[in-house]
Amino acid sequence: MAVFHPVQPKDHPMLSSSSISAASCERLRRIPLFASFSEEVLASLNSDFYEANYLKETVIFHERDLPAAIGSKIYFVLNGCVKLVKYSSDGESTIVRLCSPGEFFGATAALKSSPMPYSAEAFTDTQVLYIEKNRFLAAVQHHPDIALGMLTALGELLWFGYETHNQVVKKTEARVSKILLYHGRREGFTTTPEGQMLNMRLPHDYIASMTGIAYEESVRIISRLKKKYDCIQYLRGGKILITNMDKLNEVAQSEESGYY
Repeated sequence: MAVFHPVQPKDHPMLSSSSISAASCERLRRIPLFASFSEEVLASLNSDFYEANYLKETVIFHERDLPAAIGSKIYFVLNGCVKLVKYSSDGESTIVRLCSPGEFFGATAALKSSPMPYSAEAFTDTQVLYIEKNRFLAAVQHHPDIALGMLTALGELLWFGYETHNQVVKKTEARVSKILLYHGRREGFTTTPEGQMLNMRLPHDYIASMTGIAYEESVRIISRLKKKYDCIQYLRGGKILITNMDKLNEVAQSEESGYY
């Protein structure tokens, strides 16, 4: 079995690391890249994957870590959430994105053998699957649809970055609204009597980082979406309840002037 040496603070240990058993092939099916594969194909891929569990705030790897030193691995979130974050020299952090179940991270550095472009931290207690670079490349040779699926996913991430960071043609309110709708499509909603609750918590620092605005401005915009447009409720801990989906979509598509 491959040896796994995650980089992490001593007070936030990884819970466990193990290969996934044959009985766990269905876990691969929960990853979009492998969802359409037959049972036979999943069984053949199963032995190449390992499972790791992390406590909240555990550092999985640090920005600028070299794959040659920590292992060239491609990670897939199975349960929980992973925060990809960059830190400035003075300690200020910028969240690159939040990886939810089914999403992958660490692929670019692993495949190019280049330094990690960001740190990866468990945003919640998290379970991931990972595969070594050489095993992944062998899988792609046998199953080219994996590469096509990865390209599609990367294209969606580029679209998301454009939609949320395009400060020239989008009002900040529109960019924030698009973030809420994006995560609604990715992670889904839970229906309540009051509206649709996002299944992922979105704290203000994440919203601010993803739109290139200050934390305080994120608070003000969320307040405007609540009071001016009456389309959301922001609850403790980053829970977001969408009370008027049509209005939120309308704000997201707004191209009017009046930038903030």
